[in-house]
Amino acid sequence: MTNLDRRDFLRTGTGALGAAAVTGLPLARPARPGRPARPARPGRARLVRAQLDDPPVEDLRRRLTGRLLLPADGGYDAATQPANGRYSATRPVAVVLCATVGDIVACVNWAREFGVQPVARNGGHSYAGFSTTSGLLIDVGALNSVIVDPSGGTATVGGGALNGDLFAATIGGPFFLPVGTCLGVGVGGLTLGGGIGYTTHSAGLTCDQLRASEIITAAGDQLELTAARHSDLFWACRGGAGGSFGINTSFTFELHPVPRGPVTYYRFDYRGADAAAAVLTTFHEVLAGAPAAFNGVAMAQATPVGAGGPREAIDVFTRGQYLGPASELRDIVAPLRQLRGLTAATVTSMPFWDAQRIFASDEAPVHSFGDISRYAPAPIPARTVQRVVDLLARCPSRSDDANGAFWSLGWIGGDVVNSVGRTQTAYVHRDMLTLLRPTPVWPDDAPPSVGRGLIEWTSEMVDIIAPVTAAESYQNFPNRLIRDWQREYYAENFPRLVRVKSRYDPANLFRNEQSIPPAAMIPGKSAIPRPSASPRTSVTLA
Repeated sequence: MTNLDRRDFLRTGTGALGAAAVTGLPLARPARPGRPARPARPGRARLVRAQLDDPPVEDLRRRLTGRLLLPADGGYDAATQPANGRYSATRPVAVVLCATVGDIVACVNWAREFGVQPVARNGGHSYAGFSTTSGLLIDVGALNSVIVDPSGGTATVGGGALNGDLFAATIGGPFFLPVGTCLGVGVGGLTLGGGIGYTTHSAGLTCDQLRASEIITAAGDQLELTAARHSDLFWACRGGAGGSFGINTSFTFELHPVPRGPVTYYRFDYRGADAAAAVLTTFHEVLAGAPAAFNGVAMAQATPVGAGGPREAIDVFTRGQYLGPASELRDIVAPLRQLRGLTAATVTSMPFWDAQRIFASDEAPVHSFGDISRYAPAPIPARTVQRVVDLLARCPSRSDDANGAFWSLGWIGGDVVNSVGRTQTAYVHRDMLTLLRPTPVWPDDAPPSVGRGLIEWTSEMVDIIAPVTAAESYQNFPNRLIRDWQREYYAENFPRLVRVKSRYDPANLFRNEQSIPPAAMIPGKSAIPRPSASPRTSVTLA
């Protein structure tokens, strides 16, 4: 999952490049666990201890090579802390820090035998908290190997590898994998839900590069998945999201050659509501005609109100990269550079890996967030953009660490992404222009009213853009407020995903509030959306 944006606006001075980008220093591997431990909430340990009376946890300990942590053990709090602080109160009965694939098999078998919900975790970045559980938390982070085969142009990545592990293994080399940008996000979770970032427009989704995977199923079987072996489950692992079919322990990807020519980075900054409306509208116009070599985003964020009032206190930027010379990029982004309100402009050519260092983002402190995304197959009308900006100016919280932003992620469409059909992989969101995402963030210790206000603001923002977007949402940005998630995440692919689930996990061992259910657990046929002819047919542009 790509989280660079959130880390950007939690930092001060978002217009500045990081030291690694300036000096060309290699990226450091992200620290593990990388988050401060939190004390258990009062009374929680007693509740968990009572739950331990039924499942014999000591029996599980005897089956393991890795470490088992109980609530009273040192390291338990750090191991259970998710990236989204909204779900930090959900505590497992036990955590297993798996040292081998055999540990994962032992955990799955034990959970099935004793009726305990197993949930795998790597980066812990599930937007909706689906990497938390009151059952057994299976931490696969130690399985983080990355083996690059330069002769074959492939990489075999352990199920616990993070984006940072992959960057460390490939940076400066002749190949790259199109992935997300937050170094602390797991490559596995990213791939299973699709995988987007600053090279998607030119190289495709992460899941489109997947050539094989190994998975531990609900039966405890270790299966090798390819287009020829267990092809239905392999199909589901390219966009069906994690948490439904098993625990993937490795992924083999086909890599892309690093571009030999120059890569041109750009960033334009603006200020004010008028600039926000102009930038979002113009960015979509530019994106609609841009070649695959162009990868860009646009963002407007509510900031602390000063003397100019709430409409002036909106920071705006668009940035990205072009796989080509600066002269060609300048022609593409000229309409953006000519807009009023421009406060800073950068267009500079550099080697490919130097540009990727700019986009790579280290882990941010734990905070709370509640994004909801919507795919847009065409530029949204100017009057809708104006309503978006008007609501942004009315954002109920706009401090440095509690605020709202509106993103347009222009990576997700284009000829390369659309060369794969909507049903060829479980990732269905092809033939789209951009992914719109209202993004609220707030500190975990903020008054409850702050979070409630920002969540309500986000819902209002979705109400504004819903009539002019496809009824589709990115499954790697899940949100529990999405009621028709079956259709929004998977559309016409949902029935096939149900069939795959029914074959490999009919008892629904792997589950969460928005996981794929087996057919036997669907109350009626109405729960399965019918295939639609085209996402464009549901979009009103008036």
